[in-house]
Amino acid sequence: MVFARRNGADVNEPVRIEPPLVRLWRPVFPPGTLRSIILHWTAGDYVTTFPAYHFCLTGSSEVHVHTTADLQANMRDVTKVPEPPYVAHTAGRNSYAAGIAVCAMRGATPQNFGDAPLTAEQIEALCVVAAAVARYYDIAIGRIRTHAEAALADNYFGAGSADLRWDLARLEPASGALSPEEVTVAGDVLRARIAELS
Repeated sequence: MVFARRNGADVNEPVRIEPPLVRLWRPVFPPGTLRSIILHWTAGDYVTTFPAYHFCLTGSSEVHVHTTADLQANMRDVTKVPEPPYVAHTAGRNSYAAGIAVCAMRGATPQNFGDAPLTAEQIEALCVVAAAVARYYDIAIGRIRTHAEAALADNYFGAGSADLRWDLARLEPASGALSPEEVTVAGDVLRARIAELS
């Protein structure tokens, strides 16, 4: 923790240090093994971060990277060794997996992305961070998924219920119901950009 100095003495008043913009982000990753990355949104505003993900990306145009949890917490089979606590970002898929989330999509539906809609700058930042994690841990592009893709595979995909997930099933609002085909297309678009950045 960084402390302020008053009259030459340290005091217990934390100084807020702004996290780096994505373009200035120079991560220092811990050693270990990661095998997959799951891409999320927080379903919140543009500024609130959550420790349910390893990285949270705040801001709608100038995007900042926040390290919100230790990657090493998930560098194991968490089903066999659940203690100490790990980052539970995706049901049944947290072992050796990093979770990266864009802070956005509060009040969103597939047809209306709410008062904190996903932006092009956030999507690009998400791809930049995912590419850096994938490059460092040698994660194949095919092992990067959206939460919607994981939910589709594990039968909890959809919108309108707290038990369902559709993170990044659509990259912009559209009329009509969500479809499995959209999930794949959105995931492929993100993976293609991540591959370009890797």
